[in-house]
Amino acid sequence: MKYTAYTFTADSSKDLADFLSLPKKLYKKNELPQDRKEEQSLLRGTHTLSRYFRVIPVIVRDGNGKAAARCAVTIYPDRSCAYFGFLECINDRDAAKALFECADKTASAEGKSSLVGPVDCSFWIRYRLKTDNFGSPYTGEPYNPDYYANLLESCGFGSCGEYISNQFGRIPEEYRDGKFSRRLPQFIQKGYELKSPDSSSFDRCLREIYHLIIELYSDFQTFSSITEEEFTTLYSPLKRIADFSMVKIAYFKGEAVGFFVSIPDIGNAARGSLTPSKLIRILRTKRKCSQYILLYLGIKPEHKGLGKALTDELCRTLAENGAESVGALIRSGKVNGSYFSKLVQKKYEYKLYSREVATC
Repeated sequence: MKYTAYTFTADSSKDLADFLSLPKKLYKKNELPQDRKEEQSLLRGTHTLSRYFRVIPVIVRDGNGKAAARCAVTIYPDRSCAYFGFLECINDRDAAKALFECADKTASAEGKSSLVGPVDCSFWIRYRLKTDNFGSPYTGEPYNPDYYANLLESCGFGSCGEYISNQFGRIPEEYRDGKFSRRLPQFIQKGYELKSPDSSSFDRCLREIYHLIIELYSDFQTFSSITEEEFTTLYSPLKRIADFSMVKIAYFKGEAVGFFVSIPDIGNAARGSLTPSKLIRILRTKRKCSQYILLYLGIKPEHKGLGKALTDELCRTLAENGAESVGALIRSGKVNGSYFSKLVQKKYEYKLYSREVATC
């Protein structure tokens, strides 16, 4: 079938509507990763982070005028690459070929030399492609149909970054790893404090985590700096889903020097508007959580070994709760990817892709 691809602006109501509607045609309801309101604000340039980039949406239509593929090309003025994100496509190489040819021309016209993605506009929103173990996505997981990797690779994209998530079963209360369990008492003896926030201190802790992330995550792929106000706007909704006992911040001489953030697995209920049914689901999950997502770990480098101490404390809490967990989205080769390796039941893999700007 012949496909036509073109860019459009958010003022084009039909193109915008079809762009926003395509995901529902490709996913089961419980697997749909879309936050429609967020997508619309990014396409219209009204998102909290919109001042940092320009978004150029691309849509592909088949011979009958139906939407078959889409993506958004994101342009940062100070980067040599363009990002492609909000990728959705039917299982048809010709549709993907048309999509990326148009994305190439768009990136080239902006003076960019390569396409990198999937990146939904920003490091702070969503990036990476899931490549195995599909079904029942966990909260915060990049998710897509299982054929997307084949489409990208058939169009000349190669991996430029690999990530894993570790699925852990329930941790026996008596389980101890000597390498980890002796760390926390040592740090406590030296004057370190480990605290969890409550509802009144959560916002302050969020600001402390912001400063640590900005310092410690700056070498991550696709990373871009944002302000404290922008960070708190993006992440303050975590307050309504967080189990505070699963958020740990380490202090030394009154300064936050490390953190571990985990949240209950509520599937895709965190995406989109908070409806009454979603709120009920979130509250039920928080009351009796069967699985936690271990999202973020960060330790200042001068406090070597503190990461193991924080991880051991988190494992103790997981054991007390009788819950399973997922150590989420760790860059392949990073040391924390091997933490508690004997307890790993399954691994999930993800990739970031790139190619020089050229036609398929």
